[in-house]
Amino acid sequence: MLRRERNLFEVRREQTLMQTSVAITCLADDVDKAGVAIDAAFRRMADAVAVLTRFDPASPVARLNRDGHLENLSPELREVLQRSLAISAITDGDFDISVLPVLEYFESMRQPAVLDTRDRTQIGQRDQLINYRRIALNARGVRFTQAGMAVTLDGLAKGYVIDQGIVALRAAGIEHALVDAGGDVRAISGNDFRHQWHVGIVDPGNIDQIASVVTLRNAALGTSGNYRIFYSSDKKLFHVINPHTGYSPLNYSSVTVMAETSVDADAMSVAAASMPLPRLREVMAAQNDQWLVFSRDARNSWRSRDLPQVSGQAEVA
Repeated sequence: MLRRERNLFEVRREQTLMQTSVAITCLADDVDKAGVAIDAAFRRMADAVAVLTRFDPASPVARLNRDGHLENLSPELREVLQRSLAISAITDGDFDISVLPVLEYFESMRQPAVLDTRDRTQIGQRDQLINYRRIALNARGVRFTQAGMAVTLDGLAKGYVIDQGIVALRAAGIEHALVDAGGDVRAISGNDFRHQWHVGIVDPGNIDQIASVVTLRNAALGTSGNYRIFYSSDKKLFHVINPHTGYSPLNYSSVTVMAETSVDADAMSVAAASMPLPRLREVMAAQNDQWLVFSRDARNSWRSRDLPQVSGQAEVA
């Protein structure tokens, strides 16, 4: 606990959710109140994880993947599915939750993976199952219109979970807070423009260093890259998949998107990884999202003009 300014204390707590260290930091004039608010936020976030995970065989997502349909959706799952399909439409399928058949194949390969003819055949067959348009969501529930499909909410679940933490903090009367889940971050700063957070963005070429610092207030950052989870030694196969090819996109080593909510920042960073720079610039401008990308070799970086960068060498694209 640190005293930040007159009548405001910094209260920070950390837990593991989604196999990730999640930290919540609050600035409040009442330390006990902040602690209670953080506990409530972690409970709400844990509840969201239980709904959205694909790893628990009893979870709704696992049952959907097993049966090909699911009725009586929880409000949380329906909201995430609706947003995922909307972002798929916005990005012309560069974001697609139905990539799981390919992702599971990547995860099943001996590491570090070296693709042979059989692997490429398998990936090609599984790529035929990727199509968000074949996910039918209606008032009754959700179903797949093609046999063999499966979905993963990994590309936006963390963002949604962060957003739920923010909802709980605000409900508890917290005005100034930062939720950080493995580099995906959302900050709230009330209505006082003097309150803002400085957030560092990792250098994908050297993850022990910070390449850029941006200011964040009442906004979120989502980052996707090839530098933490990858399946081949050359990092050409990693946990992000281009839905149009069935392989990992090779445009960038890291993509960061700033959006109003974490669920959007998370999903749009995944989508942007598959976009060439001119298209990325166009799509992000249409959503009024800010962004920062690093070249595949991490030697060059580009950003949107209005990204509130405090330090860094990114060129405006």
